[in-house]
Amino acid sequence: MSKNKESSKCKPGLIGWNELATSDVPAAKKFYAGLLGWKTKPFGKGVDYTLFMKGKDMIGGLMKCPKPGKHGQWIPYVYVADVDATAAKVKKLRGKLCCPPTDVPNVGRICVLTDPQGGVIGIIKPKM
Repeated sequence: MSKNKESSKCKPGLIGWNELATSDVPAAKKFYAGLLGWKTKPFGKGVDYTLFMKGKDMIGGLMKCPKPGKHGQWIPYVYVADVDATAAKVKKLRGKLCCPPTDVPNVGRICVLTDPQGGVIGIIKPKM
């Protein structure tokens, strides 16, 4: 895929990725494979992350919830032009950072936050 075609998909404000954090990764794999026909694929060697696949398309990710005792939840990631600048607005708007701006190798820069009502959302600037 050309760089221009890829960058047009990453338009700020659009949801670009969905990720499931769960307490039971094997059960989630089985559930979504049975429910939606998704296949799973390891993200890479040495990384405890699973990709959800529909044919050859990566459509989401799956990981063990980083906070023990938390229930599973889906986190949508919205494309932004600048993760750090967007994260800086969170406190001003009375939200909280769950995961500060972080570089993910071969993926891009991400951040996870909650809105003032407790809703969780991620933001991402993909690596181009």
